Order: sequence, then structure tokens, then C-alpha cells
Amino acid sequence: MKPLHAKVAIRGAACVAAALLAAACDVNVGNGDFHVGMASGRATDTWDRTYTVSPGGRVELENGNGAVEVTQATDGKLSVHAERIAKASSDEAAKQLLAKIEIVENVKPDAVRLETRAPKGLMRGGAEVKYSMKLPAGLAVHITNTNGTITLTGLANAIEANTTNGGIRGEKLSGTVSASTTNGGVDLALTKLGDGGITAETTNGGMSIEIPSDSKADVTAHVANGGISVDNLKLETVGGQSRRHVEGRINGGGARIELSTTNGGITLAGK
Repeated sequence: MKPLHAKVAIRGAACVAAALLAAACDVNVGNGDFHVGMASGRATDTWDRTYTVSPGGRVELENGNGAVEVTQATDGKLSVHAERIAKASSDEAAKQLLAKIEIVENVKPDAVRLETRAPKGLMRGGAEVKYSMKLPAGLAVHITNTNGTITLTGLANAIEANTTNGGIRGEKLSGTVSASTTNGGVDLALTKLGDGGITAETTNGGMSIEIPSDSKADVTAHVANGGISVDNLKLETVGGQSRRHVEGRINGGGARIELSTTNGGITLAGK
């Protein structure tokens, strides 16, 4: 037979567990998002804008929590769709939080800058903004995210993409690419290597880079904990090589490809 104090402790733990279930305590880790607390309340709305930016201009987006997707525009206009999401202890509290999530615009003829501003602190619930952007060709784009993935599709633009917790994925790219994350992988597939080449860096995550096999490039790749593979490319190595450091020229050399990770492997492949 269990001692009385043990029975009391067990009953107390059961009551706490039941209370948490009844209150729908939310603990969610994934997709670069982290919410802890009593998050049974939720509120959302959408935000849409269209801009005309002069050729050769620049687009900047700074976000905190939420995925960012960028595709190529076909009408010459910069279009931005955002979904604002607030989570709190009740629907009413979530609506109050939603009203405090701002998207600040700074618009000039040759530049558009958007910044997400939201209350900070888990005690206030969760604030998230998901962006979907259609980008005209010829504009440079600079994306800074904190918690969330960045996905780039079909872009012929100069791209700078940075996030902290989340991966960076790119498909059918044909411009200069700079991609950096801390906790996440970098996966890029190019149909053409831009004149500015590729710079990709991560700390905790693997890296996969695909370029046309006839690309001309100077390559430097380094890992601390992991290996490097170069597939289907004519790489002429330069200097000392190892499974953690590769340097050389592809098809005689050309645009720079600089790849670096700490914990993860690197694959550079031709297609």
C-alpha cells in the first residue's frame, strides 16, 4: 500500500494534468515557431499591397516570426500578401494582440521596405506574420527573418536571404544568391549561375547546391563537422584538399561559390 503522502502527490499531479488539458495549454515547436502558454484563443487577418518599383530598385522585408515565400511576378508589379496571426489565452485577448501587430511601410520610387513590428514576450501570447511576395525581375531583394523558413521560387533577381531558426530553400533561381541561417539547412537549385555567384552559410544544418554542369566558377567549401561531395562537375582542385575543405575551379573558373557550415554536410552538384 502506498503511503498517504504519495497518494496525495499522485492525486495532485492528476489534477494538474486534467486542468492543463481542460485549459488547452499549447506547447508548439516547429516550422521555426515557438509558442508556450494558454493559447486557446486565436485571431487572424490579411494585409495586401501592390507597389510599382523602378527598374534596378530594391525590396527589403524584415520579419520576426513566420514563413516567407517569394515567387516571380508576371505583371511587373510588386505584390505582397501577409497573414497576421495572434494566439492568446482567449479569442478576445488574441484580437487585442492582433491589433498590435504592425507592418510598417517605407515606400520610395526605387525602394520598398516592409518591417513587422509585434509585442514581444511569451506572456502576451504568440504573434506571427506569414508573407507571400511576387517580385518583378530586375529588383534586388533582401529578406531578414528570425523564426521561419524562406522559400524562393523562379527568381531572376539578386537575392539576400537571412534567417535564424529555419531553412532556406530556392528553386529555379538565376541570379546572384546570398543565403545565411543559423539553425536550418540551405537548399538551392539554380538554372543559371549569376555573375555574383553564390554565398551560402549555416551553423546547424546541411547544404545542397545544384548548378548547371557547364557553369564557370571558383569554389570554396568548408565544414567543421561533416563532409563535402562534388558531383557531376568538372572540378580542378587548388591547394590542399580534405573531406572538410575543398577549393578549386569549375570549367576554368568564374563566379564565386562560397559554401560554409559547422554541423552538417555540403553537396555541390551539376545538372
